[in-house]
Amino acid sequence: MRLLKCSFLTAFLMNFATMCTHMLSKFYRRSVPKYLIFPTKANSARSLLFRIVLVGFFLIQLVGCCPGSASYRAFYAHLHQPRPCVCPMEEEEYFLVILVNARHLDYTDTCSFFHTVAKHPSDGSTTGDLGHAWIYLQGKIGGQTHVLEGGHSGERGRLQARYFDGIMNYNDWGYANPTIAQMQNPRYEPNPVKYLWSTLNDGFFQKGAGGHRPTYAAKVSLTKQQYHLIVNFIRSYPYQFYSLTQQQCSTFVSQVASLADFYVESMTPMTIQPRVYYGGVWVRLWDDPSYACIALATPDLIEKGLMKAVKDGRAEYALDWYLRRNKRQARSSSRMQN
Repeated sequence: MRLLKCSFLTAFLMNFATMCTHMLSKFYRRSVPKYLIFPTKANSARSLLFRIVLVGFFLIQLVGCCPGSASYRAFYAHLHQPRPCVCPMEEEEYFLVILVNARHLDYTDTCSFFHTVAKHPSDGSTTGDLGHAWIYLQGKIGGQTHVLEGGHSGERGRLQARYFDGIMNYNDWGYANPTIAQMQNPRYEPNPVKYLWSTLNDGFFQKGAGGHRPTYAAKVSLTKQQYHLIVNFIRSYPYQFYSLTQQQCSTFVSQVASLADFYVESMTPMTIQPRVYYGGVWVRLWDDPSYACIALATPDLIEKGLMKAVKDGRAEYALDWYLRRNKRQARSSSRMQN
């Protein structure tokens, strides 16, 4: 029986490797040597070795996207706890829904952070984004129901370098946004990571979800007074200023929520190493140890706070309601176009 199981497993892995080989061939748009796919007596050992390596590679890719450190597991322990039974969310005259697309990044240090940004632990995607947080606000103005959905976004790289690009520019040229003349006469910048504390001037209010699908959402009831406080805050908010440490999507959501007397933590500290190995090169970050730690507002911590608030009864679970609402709107829009 044991021999039969081993034979079955071996056959499965070999077939899986053959499939992977065909996939690689299509992906790279070039042919893979036939002896690697169709072994003969003369090349069977060579083909078997290739398949074993290929299977190992794919298995590593499948399990390697989820960090295994104790600090990471402790930070995201709430994701593995049984969720309480929730009632369907009901709309009210005035209410606020806080939405988040959490990427479940590792904030232990810069090395773990960069690796999880490059490949998201939640789904293995390689988009490189940090997630997003935004709001859905509904209430009445002049007897008419008004809906506003959106959040603070920025770092478009049009006026100033994006944060990671600025760090690399400091490494290469000594300037975050170098001119041609400065590129021709580079200087040494001892603390390239200081760019993370910079305020960019390309922020804006992004309507809707900004292409993000929420991983969690929670609803908070509002009074008429709270609703108008939030509306006035949104109208007067200085969206053009975008900062990782002070003014971005997570801090915006946190400030809006506080106007509803709903407080959700958004800041988490992250250790910054003097240098990190990234993309095949060593990237220098700082000489001055005052840059060894940074506090970031993150969608991951917003999600954690929303889950706790729903569990404690301070907010209502709203993700299913939001997804159903978007589905109905998509169907309605499709019918109108047809």
